[in-house]
Amino acid sequence: MKNIAIIGGDLSGVSCAYFLDKLSGVNSKKFNIDLIERDLEFANDRFGKFQLGQEIYDNGWHNSISEQGVLFYLMIELGLHRYLIKSGATKKVFFTKEGIKYLPEKMLYGLPLDKRELLMSDLFTFKEKLSILYNMYNTLEDEDIKELTVEEFFRAIVNEKIYVKLIEPLLTSYYASDISKQSMVSLMPELSFLTIQKEDINKVLEEMYDRNVIDNITVGAEYRLKFTLKSFIETLESNFSDKVFLELNRKVEKIEKRGDKYLVHSNGSIYYYDYIILTLNQKNFLPWFNDDDKIIEFYSDMKYVSNIVVTLIYKRDDLHINREIGEIIFPKNESEYVTKLEYVSNKWIDIKMSGIQIVRAYISREEAVKKLIEKSDSEIKEIVEKEIIIVHGVVGNVNKYYVSKVKDNYRFCCKNYNKNINEFNEYMKKEYSNVFIIGKSKKGTTLENTVLEAKEIAKEILERI
Repeated sequence: MKNIAIIGGDLSGVSCAYFLDKLSGVNSKKFNIDLIERDLEFANDRFGKFQLGQEIYDNGWHNSISEQGVLFYLMIELGLHRYLIKSGATKKVFFTKEGIKYLPEKMLYGLPLDKRELLMSDLFTFKEKLSILYNMYNTLEDEDIKELTVEEFFRAIVNEKIYVKLIEPLLTSYYASDISKQSMVSLMPELSFLTIQKEDINKVLEEMYDRNVIDNITVGAEYRLKFTLKSFIETLESNFSDKVFLELNRKVEKIEKRGDKYLVHSNGSIYYYDYIILTLNQKNFLPWFNDDDKIIEFYSDMKYVSNIVVTLIYKRDDLHINREIGEIIFPKNESEYVTKLEYVSNKWIDIKMSGIQIVRAYISREEAVKKLIEKSDSEIKEIVEKEIIIVHGVVGNVNKYYVSKVKDNYRFCCKNYNKNINEFNEYMKKEYSNVFIIGKSKKGTTLENTVLEAKEIAKEILERI
């Protein structure tokens, strides 16, 4: 009988426990899982929520999922599909000083797939369109994509104006952080992998678009959860078998390697495990590896992304919104703070039927987040209101508001990380063969990636047992 410890009870840890439990039934693997969380409940600091009437909403960026992703199919597997509400047909648009500008229809990763449609767009001036005509797509024959940032990759294949005006703001709003200096391979693995194999970037994108690739940002319907992600985690817990033991309010003081076993010192006792899965921030687990220079060095320069989301609720008559617009995206030079406004009540008409408008303001660019992260909720709300007035003119008073601030939400995919991750993985396999680090200290930069990574690690462990 093998013993597995999952330390950290956020979405990553609970998902990994679920997949280990479920997939083990297929091949009758025998083991026990201790899911260890230092707080009195799982994901306590991750998913805020608020109630409006009879409805409960996530107070953050976890309010919708894609129908093409692993999370959507997991919802179906759990019998939760009846609690998903399909979004209406809304559009993403850009805000500029000249007003609202509409996006070209056929795009993938922000890259326009139809040249004629791009040239008809009012996003670009006549001179810029001429430049686009003569220099639309290049190849990457002489570039090593593994070494490129997102900005370097797209600037190498498209006209510079397309990147600045269209691709950068769209990707930043989608990934909820500054993406320009992040690693192309880490953020968009399938696109970068396929591009290495083929020279024709347009053909690569067309094929991915036709296949409704999970990572795309314009294809596939969105679904709103009729419950919070916190309650989703609770649903995963309720599906655990008696192989999984929930260990709340249990603090881990130290981990020691003893032969092929691992000793976990916790709440004054010592526990023996065959496998350890760490799903928490490295700031919490690094003290357990104080004597290991390799691990300390790898994480010493790790940068993290922080986020702020402000949910504003208006009476319906106090904020009039073009009903076809679902999101307004702000390029860098058009807004000091807000990256994106999402009109939740336009996407899901059942909200508007209740006589309210719900607007979410996402503050994702790190410079803006740093300016606001220590301010009070009321100060942040006032700043966001001023930028909404720039878009809508004078509006009525905010009926209710909720501010969600998460520091160090997930890792910044820098080039340095991308260079060192393979060497680090090899070192971990050699020195700590049955210790796995997952979640926001490794790969989980989005909800989809978090759940997918948890599933991959569960499969790998089951193959070893």
